[in-house]
Amino acid sequence: MTPKKDKLEVSSDQLRAELIEIKERVGALETIASISNRVEVEKYIRLHLTNNQRKQILQECAEPRTRQYLKQKFNFGSPQALDVHLKPLRDSDLIHQRFDDDGKQTFVQSKLVQGLPKTTLRKLFE
Repeated sequence: MTPKKDKLEVSSDQLRAELIEIKERVGALETIASISNRVEVEKYIRLHLTNNQRKQILQECAEPRTRQYLKQKFNFGSPQALDVHLKPLRDSDLIHQRFDDDGKQTFVQSKLVQGLPKTTLRKLFE
């Protein structure tokens, strides 16, 4: 006897809408965590900004930036040289990687960073 298979039809638009909703909820939670735990979040960020280039990259990613833009802006000779700095920032959840509908990759500060007061961010990037 073969097992009965349930038929489930899901469109990519439905999945995309649900994924967007999940991302928005996670972003809201990150913002709340950032605001309510400002001192701890600031310490955490400082712990991961181990050199000036990472600090500059994180600051630059206040707006979505492409890999090519960051490579040119900071005069990295190769994608690997940029990755040395991007990987720890991504691993520590300070920068998020995004892909638009055309597949273009960008990097942007996480909501954890963006949720901090501007005065705190200015101090972090000094």
